[in-house]
Amino acid sequence: MAKEIPTALMRRDPRHIAVLAYVREECLKHPSPKCLNDMLDTNLDPSKPIDDFESIQWLKWLMAGGPEFDLFAKKVREYDSSVMCGLVWTTNFVAYRCRTCAISPCMSLCADCFQAGNHEGHDYNMFRSQAGGACDCGDTNVMNPAGFCPRHGPENQQSANSPPVELLAVSQAMMPRIFMRLIFYLRDASDPVLPNYSLNMAESEHYISFLQSLSDMGAAMRRIMTLALIDSAQYQALQNGDGNPSFKKSRQRFVMSFNNLESSGHTQQVPIYNETGFRNLDQYSTMLEELVFWMCKCEFPQSMVTLLLGLLPDDLYKDAFTVAFVRHYGKITRVLSTATDRATVANRIVHISVQLFSNESLATRMVKEQQVLRSVIDSLAYMLTPILVPSNILGGPMNRHQVVECEKSVMKEHCYWPVVSDLINLLSHQAVSHSFLMQPALRNMWMDLLTSLQGMNLNVRELSQHVEYEPDTYYAAFSAELEISASPLWSLINHCGAPESKPYVLNMIEATLDALDKWFSAIDFKSGAKPHDNQLTFHLPLHRYLAAFLMLGVQSHGISLDSVLPGRDTLCQVMMHPLQVQVCMPQIYAGMWVRNGIQIKGQAMTYIQCHFCYSMADLDIFLLQVCAASMHPDLFLELVFDRFQVVKWLSFEHDHKASDMDQDVAPELSTLDGCLGFLCALIGLRTYLGLSEERLVRKEMAALLCMNDRQHSQLSELMPERSGMSGMSKELFEPTLSKLADYKAPNFEAGVGLNQGSYTPKASVWEEDFDPVMVAQRAIYRKDFQAAMDRYTAYVKSAGAYKGKNTPWPPFKMPGKIHPAYTKIYGILNCATMHAFLFTILYKALHEVPTMPDSILYKAVHLLDLCLHFGPKTFPNVTPSVSGLVKDGEQRRWYHTSDIKANACEVIHKVELTTSETDNISDMDLTSSSLEEMFQIHPSIVSSPSGPITAAQTGQFPSVSMPSGSSNVSYTAVSSSAQPVTATPDPVKPRYQSRGMTTTPQRSDPREKLLGESIISVLIKLHDKMSCPSTIYKPQTGQSSASSTGHKAGDGAVYVAKFLDRLNASSTTAAKYVQSTCNALHHKVEDSTGDQDKNDSKRKKAYNRQQKLMAKFASKQKAFMAKAQEGTGQEAEEDMAESEDSEGGSACASGERFDCVICNQSAPSRPSRPMGLVIFLQSTSVLGHRQHSDVQESLTAAPTPDQMEAVRCAGIMRNRHMELLKHFEEASCDMSVSIGWDGGVFATTCGHYLHLDCQRSYIDTLQNQPQTETISFSRGEYYCPMCRQISNAVMPIVPEEDGMSVARPLASDPAVMVTDIADMMFQEPKQATMSEVVQAMRHTMDAVHNITYKPFHVFSNHDPTINAFLFISSVARTNLELELLFRGGSLEKPLPLTTAKRLCLSPLLDVLGLYTKVNVHSPVVHTRLWSHISGVPLRTDSTSLLLYKQQVPLLLKDLVAQLTQLMMVLPLSMELDHFLFVVQKLYCVTYIQALAVLSGRVTKEEREAWCKKGSEAPANSLERWLSFIICQLKSSPLFEEVDNSNVFLAICQSVWSPQSVEACVQEFCLPFLRVAALLRHHKFGPPLPEEQGVSEFEVLVAYLDMLPFDPSGWSRSEVTGSTCLQWAVSDPTVLVKAWCQDINNFAKTKAAVCKSLLNIDDKWMPPHLMALPERYYEIFRMFRHQTCNGCRRVPKDPALCLICGAFLCFREACCADANSNIFECVGHSVQCGGGTGIFLLVNSSIVVVLRGPRATLWGSVYLDQHGEEDRDLKRGKPLYLSRDRLKLLESQWISHSFEQSCKRWIWHRDRL
Repeated sequence: MAKEIPTALMRRDPRHIAVLAYVREECLKHPSPKCLNDMLDTNLDPSKPIDDFESIQWLKWLMAGGPEFDLFAKKVREYDSSVMCGLVWTTNFVAYRCRTCAISPCMSLCADCFQAGNHEGHDYNMFRSQAGGACDCGDTNVMNPAGFCPRHGPENQQSANSPPVELLAVSQAMMPRIFMRLIFYLRDASDPVLPNYSLNMAESEHYISFLQSLSDMGAAMRRIMTLALIDSAQYQALQNGDGNPSFKKSRQRFVMSFNNLESSGHTQQVPIYNETGFRNLDQYSTMLEELVFWMCKCEFPQSMVTLLLGLLPDDLYKDAFTVAFVRHYGKITRVLSTATDRATVANRIVHISVQLFSNESLATRMVKEQQVLRSVIDSLAYMLTPILVPSNILGGPMNRHQVVECEKSVMKEHCYWPVVSDLINLLSHQAVSHSFLMQPALRNMWMDLLTSLQGMNLNVRELSQHVEYEPDTYYAAFSAELEISASPLWSLINHCGAPESKPYVLNMIEATLDALDKWFSAIDFKSGAKPHDNQLTFHLPLHRYLAAFLMLGVQSHGISLDSVLPGRDTLCQVMMHPLQVQVCMPQIYAGMWVRNGIQIKGQAMTYIQCHFCYSMADLDIFLLQVCAASMHPDLFLELVFDRFQVVKWLSFEHDHKASDMDQDVAPELSTLDGCLGFLCALIGLRTYLGLSEERLVRKEMAALLCMNDRQHSQLSELMPERSGMSGMSKELFEPTLSKLADYKAPNFEAGVGLNQGSYTPKASVWEEDFDPVMVAQRAIYRKDFQAAMDRYTAYVKSAGAYKGKNTPWPPFKMPGKIHPAYTKIYGILNCATMHAFLFTILYKALHEVPTMPDSILYKAVHLLDLCLHFGPKTFPNVTPSVSGLVKDGEQRRWYHTSDIKANACEVIHKVELTTSETDNISDMDLTSSSLEEMFQIHPSIVSSPSGPITAAQTGQFPSVSMPSGSSNVSYTAVSSSAQPVTATPDPVKPRYQSRGMTTTPQRSDPREKLLGESIISVLIKLHDKMSCPSTIYKPQTGQSSASSTGHKAGDGAVYVAKFLDRLNASSTTAAKYVQSTCNALHHKVEDSTGDQDKNDSKRKKAYNRQQKLMAKFASKQKAFMAKAQEGTGQEAEEDMAESEDSEGGSACASGERFDCVICNQSAPSRPSRPMGLVIFLQSTSVLGHRQHSDVQESLTAAPTPDQMEAVRCAGIMRNRHMELLKHFEEASCDMSVSIGWDGGVFATTCGHYLHLDCQRSYIDTLQNQPQTETISFSRGEYYCPMCRQISNAVMPIVPEEDGMSVARPLASDPAVMVTDIADMMFQEPKQATMSEVVQAMRHTMDAVHNITYKPFHVFSNHDPTINAFLFISSVARTNLELELLFRGGSLEKPLPLTTAKRLCLSPLLDVLGLYTKVNVHSPVVHTRLWSHISGVPLRTDSTSLLLYKQQVPLLLKDLVAQLTQLMMVLPLSMELDHFLFVVQKLYCVTYIQALAVLSGRVTKEEREAWCKKGSEAPANSLERWLSFIICQLKSSPLFEEVDNSNVFLAICQSVWSPQSVEACVQEFCLPFLRVAALLRHHKFGPPLPEEQGVSEFEVLVAYLDMLPFDPSGWSRSEVTGSTCLQWAVSDPTVLVKAWCQDINNFAKTKAAVCKSLLNIDDKWMPPHLMALPERYYEIFRMFRHQTCNGCRRVPKDPALCLICGAFLCFREACCADANSNIFECVGHSVQCGGGTGIFLLVNSSIVVVLRGPRATLWGSVYLDQHGEEDRDLKRGKPLYLSRDRLKLLESQWISHSFEQSCKRWIWHRDRL
């Protein structure tokens, strides 16, 4: 029996189900019954292929107890008590993230759980997974339970029942053997020789999929799988195999693979610390541990990763798997270092670790039990150590520091990313961060690792030649610092704010200082050393760690800076390298590093970019702020000036005039500007000086808004962030935005483009929040700051706050309060060095550097303002006097106080130079060439309104006593009654003044330079110099002085005056000195006023004389030009007359003149030199998409192609044509309907003309030039020479009458008129004199023909001539109907001006008519038609009343088509009356046709009533004609068919009213009248009448002269359809009877068909694009996984046609045409849109427009709540339909204006 059981089961015979029950019973008795093991030995034999289909099916059959495995799985799922979803996905899976519900930033949800949960109003987004993930629904450690779906959560586990034991007994017994089979396969398939052999996992895909299907059964099955994987006893028993040799061999391969992986990696072995890791094979005790090993060994195959992650919802498995993963962490790092596909392996590692380390309790336990933190740091060191190289940073000769080399693949490919990601995930938990901070060993390890990043990517300035190779490694360095250093930093900072964390902060400060000290020692950077001037590194992570923890310690823990900072020498060392970065930044922007290539500027911009600035630039500034607050201010400033290399410029030995001629002057001023900007930032920035988070967000957002209007997403992305943190306090973002900005809705003007919703700053931002210092710090490009200033200027001018002509200065604001620990930073403002520095800049700007940039001046004045604002509030108890002699370069000794109020009053008399070189006259070579240069007359106060010479300039001191032999004057005590010191004028007036230095007969010491200025005097003179017009500063006092401190925009003079006003108001002593200086300057100005007035009077008189002479000359010139132009015109007319005489009078002597845009000549179009109109031809099917009903089809419920064909205009007309072809001659059918609704041609123009020969020359020139990517000369395309719009043809302007056939004279007899018109159809133009025009016309028609696609080329197979004629007629009809469409379907409203300018119907009709007469002249058919219409016989052997066999009855023809055809065959020279006569006769047919159609829509009783009523009605009335028609048609079975069917629409009961019938008839005639009116308007004029308060029918019949009476005094009751009938025969009833007889003859044989064809309805509604749902998610959910009807698979990039709703494959060859290889969307654009395709890409929400051979990204019709697009759904925000955009898209489609509206086109090359 035991032997028969396996055999029966092997056959899986349904008759042996009882045997399966036996096996189940055995499994219930014993966990591993022998009968089951025997069968498993056979089917799980390692020698058999693992993917053997029969074996896998056998396992399913055995486990399910029969063939119904799916039913078994369904039964098991009923007992699913999973708390978590755990759905595992891979790359590109669409998932959701809800920030409102998230506890961990890594939280994600699958689509099912998200939709089932309640997230309405939450901050969520949809995203495509980059590295894979798993659904966290139900995990309380990751997300808020309120966001769980109903299927998951703790409640689900409590409500679930336990499965019956017998259900899973066999599965439980089989599971260990099933997993062991996978392990045997992995052992046998691996190659132990190769270090990381990636197995061909394809062989095991079916087997692993089987295991995955078991995991998907839910919690019950997952628990059985978990127990099998962690059962150590089962593992030991199964791998031994009872001594089986094959098992032993398998074990040996495992040993070899393990040892090989342990020895893999780089040659410089760095042991990875992992005390609990696997060091030998004996430590493996479970199948799960070995599976994790093979997952690492095989480089993380996706199938294994998905399988092992799919079991994570089981808590028991999650703990065991996490332990196994952590114990393999060292091996994981080795695999990552040597993997063949590092990016994929890295993504999969993160896919795993993020699921494990995001759980705080689990991560904390792993840190405590498995030492995972040390493993991670060691792993990171393992990856970085092999790429360490000696550092080249210059410190001293004993540099032994090693730094990472950024060119290595580990850095460039971010191989460290998975390890760093794990570290960040671990440190995101507070307990883990504290564990890290409390362990000195971990801190020291981390500092050592950061030291290897310190100074990486060193830049050395190229001074001689441009660098040959620009390295591309800089971004790798920035990324490394951001990810390895900054992200963990902010994680640690985030968890150290509580008071109990203070020891951790102190420990980190100490560790960082120790690490910096070691680094200084390693690079031999001793005390007092300075970085090399030409070396720069942006990467100083140790400095930034120190800055960050100092900031945290001061703000959160009250730590004193003095208690933690080192001594002065060490502090100087610490500040040097961050200061070097600040020094080099302005150098880079000034182009001083240009030889290093563009990459150096990229580094500078990245340094201050939003993702890096908080972690790099702002921390550097803060560290320097700390140094400034902790060092002596004079020492700090001297170091700053030295490093910025401005000491030389500040020296008075520096010859600025010589520098003006030197190229180095710009770099000098740039570095000076950079130094001033750094000092402003040092004082003004408050990022880490105690600024609140709310205020910081406000300042950052205001800075961004001031530079430019921003979209919501741009603001969100550009707001600076602390790397690894949630960002800038997201809860503050929206409230701050609402306070600072106004929302500006998207602008949908076609000429402007598709602007997205944006935010523009409110007026209060410019007045209160615009901080130039902050903007300059955040401006990545210089143009960003300039843009902010331009916007500020525009605001203050529009608000009336500034009306000056000069450019206003930035409105610097006083910085806010800072933390008390940093208040000593203001010492640099209150020191003599700063004051002397600013005095020197202002003095040189006044006297030596007249071209000083405004940026230097306004920063210097701002610093002066800061000195005054943050200085002592009282005036020092001293009297300012004159500094007799100060030493150049010793600015700290120039003044004797630290108060700007006193120092500003002190006069600097002389400067002692340090060398013998001087600008003294005695040392100059007084040659004749240098005299003018030496004695330049400076625009000083002597001869200009810039102010008088003061005592300071003349060398006279204030009247104070000066001790003999003293070079400096001491301050004397000031009494309460002290008087201001007055200046005594010099009795000797200087003759010349050069560069601010006075030349007197007395000789000065050659080692001294005379200055004689104070800060006050210099500022007053600068105010005078900057004022426009020049004005002397007058101090304000009292209320006016106080009011000047408010916000008021102004230029330099205004801000200088503001400072002087504040200084004047600061103390009475300072006010006296300001006043005395002003008085002295006023006196000198008054002395020179007389001379100045005389000079001004002379200048004014000279100016007036000059203006009179210029006006007289202009008048003469104008008269001469007018006379010359008149003479030229007469000569031109004479030449023209001679030319016409020589041509035999073939050209007209007069006509409309056109301006050629190439040669600029104005002339009429002549046969010898015709003019042409620049046009653009487009293929179109817009008219074919019209429907009778104004209904938009829904995209989500789009009709089938057959359904669309049945309701579209093109489909209805095509079906009508096909039906006619079944019963009548083909030629007659073709001529009876309009053809070309699909694939017609529409012509537009830009309105510019040119000579045809000029155009040919222009095209030849273009063809010789390199072709652009946007036009194709081979297709005849070119740009208009004037407006640069794309064009593809030139339409010749047909000359007037003389070149054409002569029209017949007008006849009063209608019969004669009919004959004359018929004869006109046979007349041909005179081609002899029209060769140029005819040739140009043929070129135009070739272009028209080529623009259409092959499916639309052939209309008729009967006759090529008819085919050509139909094509020409279709072009005319298409353009006429499109103009009607643009007018809204009627002529009651005028065309929009922009649309009217684009139309060119008049010349187009001329060209089409000329082409018809020349090339397809076959008027016989049309003369017969004309005779049949008019009723007048044209030949003696025929009559118009004859019935032609197989001819389409006239009443079944499209009469608008007949009108356009007749217009094509009639000559262009016909008179208006000829045209009106044709229209009147065709109107008669239209009227009868309307009555015939109407008669078929009434019931039998109604027809009888009308017959009776009509017999008594007057002739030519509605009643009489309707009665006559009914009587004529009732003899056929037509009405019988009508009465027995419901095909015809029933008319309402008001048909009994003549008024109702009249309205129906008029409505039927309107389409014909509209086209006729357009033809008259374009061919003959006058313009169409405007709305006159009457019906459109009445207006049109009056415009077409169809009224038998004077329309000026008509009454509405007189105008009816019948009153407009004007017949060409005396008895029209005979003619109408013949027309009706044709219908009767056809109806007798084909009554149903005749009834259908007579159901004519020419009323068409405007076409529409598909109706779209309000939310884009409905489209995404419905179509993302839909199967293509062509290839029967899910497209990678599905697209939806917005014209017809078709679902297509975009950019894929699967559905390409087999013959032409044209991809599906391109082919569909031809079939559906005549070459125009509008496709919505499902996966990106973008609309792509195809126009012929081009394609463009139009934009999106779905916007988020802030009016922004979400291209490619990268942000994943909810998108809502923008009806304005959809309307614009539809408008551009209907108006054919895509080429004009969209500017960026590409050639799609049929590959879309």
